[in-house]
Amino acid sequence: MSDSHPVLGIWEVTAQDTPFAHHVMVFRPDGTAVQSNPDRGIRVSSDSNGRGIWRADGDRVAGAFLEYVVDRTDPALVNKGVIGFEFEVIGDRLEGSATVRFYDLAGELLRGPSTSRLTGIRFIG
Repeated sequence: MSDSHPVLGIWEVTAQDTPFAHHVMVFRPDGTAVQSNPDRGIRVSSDSNGRGIWRADGDRVAGAFLEYVVDRTDPALVNKGVIGFEFEVIGDRLEGSATVRFYDLAGELLRGPSTSRLTGIRFIG
């Protein structure tokens, strides 16, 4: 990865038409990424922060996050969420899409794919 790629840094990202649309994403020079949103953003489940990878082709970025999802009424019900994304960095904005799939812990697909439009702005404090 490049230490100067335009995606590097912290982003305020909106995933349209999702249970909770607002996320903070961090893209690091080593090709790793972090995604976070409020725990109570989704009332029926609790999800972990997402950890993932990214790669670039010019200003286009693709990658995926992994998160664990727990049912609030039965903590024994644990699933994995895999969120793939593709977007273009345009200055201090990003535009693209994300596709989510949910799996049981054995890897069987439970739900998805479901695709959302992504938009974001660079966080500059």
